[in-house]
Amino acid sequence: MNEEYNEWYWRLYRWLRWELPYQYKYTKYGVKNLYKWFWIIWKDRDWDHYYIFQLLKFKLEKQAKHLAHVGFHNGAQRDAELMMTCVRLINKIQNEDYYAEMHSKNEKITYEMIDEYLNKHNKAKRLLFKIMNDRIEEWWD
Repeated sequence: MNEEYNEWYWRLYRWLRWELPYQYKYTKYGVKNLYKWFWIIWKDRDWDHYYIFQLLKFKLEKQAKHLAHVGFHNGAQRDAELMMTCVRLINKIQNEDYYAEMHSKNEKITYEMIDEYLNKHNKAKRLLFKIMNDRIEEWWD
């Protein structure tokens, strides 16, 4: 672009012409996002992985709901299902379901049981990140 068009009056003109008509929409979406994310951010802490997963889970749930409702591409429904699969995997990882399963057997806990728990837990994490690695760039409407 020519230097002349980088002057402040040309930038102002482009903003008035192309951005200003949509500012009400940007403001509306911004306020809605602040409302939706408020309690998630409020409860966020910098302590451990639980809170990272909480943010990711919330975002995936919202995007899956949006894709299932208004997704325009052919695989939108499948993408929404994959996102919800990721949410279920995050729940398993966060809630340590496999650990609770190990304790519910009312047996003496052995190293084999702990090893089995860790294998299942790590398998859930690997599957979560494999799905996201393979598909995340395709998740748009």
